[in-house]
Amino acid sequence: MKTRYCQICKLPIDAERLEVVPETRLCTTHAHDIQKYGGEFKLVAEQERTNKAGSLKRNYGAVSTSMIRNEEAMRKLRDAHGRV
Repeated sequence: MKTRYCQICKLPIDAERLEVVPETRLCTTHAHDIQKYGGEFKLVAEQERTNKAGSLKRNYGAVSTSMIRNEEAMRKLRDAHGRV
């Protein structure tokens, strides 16, 4: 597995952490610290609309979810780390 480095402290991220959260860009210490800013990721849910185009009737189907990086929390963590 390729070594990935924390975006905050530039130290290698533990292989165990990368195995559990492959998308992470933070070491365990900073992953814990970012929780006070809302976490490293946001969960986004979008409900599928199944009604015909132009119809006033609203029909909804399945809900799809995705994780996006919490850029605001990352910025706050970088700012806090820079002040230490």
